[in-house]
Amino acid sequence: MKKLIFSALVATALFVSSCGKDDDNGGGSTSLNGDWYTHTMYTNFNGQGFRWAYTNACSEQTYRSISDKKIKYEWYGLDNNNNCKHTSTYYDYTISNGTLNMTVAKDSPDSKPGATFSVKYEMKGKELIFYYKSGGYDIINVHHKKGEDYSYLDPLVGYWELTKIEAEGTTYPAGTPACFTGYIIASSIGFSLYYTLPANSTQCQTGKVESYDYVKEGGKYYNVSNGQKVPIPFSFSNNNRALTLSLGGTTMFFQKQ
Repeated sequence: MKKLIFSALVATALFVSSCGKDDDNGGGSTSLNGDWYTHTMYTNFNGQGFRWAYTNACSEQTYRSISDKKIKYEWYGLDNNNNCKHTSTYYDYTISNGTLNMTVAKDSPDSKPGATFSVKYEMKGKELIFYYKSGGYDIINVHHKKGEDYSYLDPLVGYWELTKIEAEGTTYPAGTPACFTGYIIASSIGFSLYYTLPANSTQCQTGKVESYDYVKEGGKYYNVSNGQKVPIPFSFSNNNRALTLSLGGTTMFFQKQ
């Protein structure tokens, strides 16, 4: 029976999306100038497939300080020994047709002066979104500006941790067995579901990520993958801190972190 229930969880995952549209930007707008921190990123991490991801305790310190003539990129990332490293790269830049054309400045502490890099960008409400390539992969980087209020964003945006599933009158808490875990990472333009299912009482299957297109219209979410438009039955409670997803007799419960 448990195996059937866990299989239902896999089917549920097919309704999660990676690249969506909202029917309400809200929140007004802001200027390009300021300090911008990565909120969420969409890319093919380590060649394991495209998905939305959050920053870790090291990379969350990364920001781009944009002024009228220069971009100062303060990068933080883990090395092969999991040590948090920091580099600073300064760019001179121009803007043309929604693209930032950047050249490493002569006064840049790191990186070779004169090297060039281009990034397509858009302002979506108060969010700054970059589209570019790195390591051969397309990347979408959603930034939030220091000092701005983002409470206007859709309640789905954020990190959601699976707490339990209910199926056929039985409740299965996440973490029982220990490998049974799941979470949603959502930006304002897409989200992904990560999950790991038990193979048996002591062993786990390989963790998976499911990502599909979606739109939100009239307060409702729709899966629009493969040219279809199928409702996604999300339900929020507890001041939008609790989320449920019910499909095929199985209900998944998530808590916002």
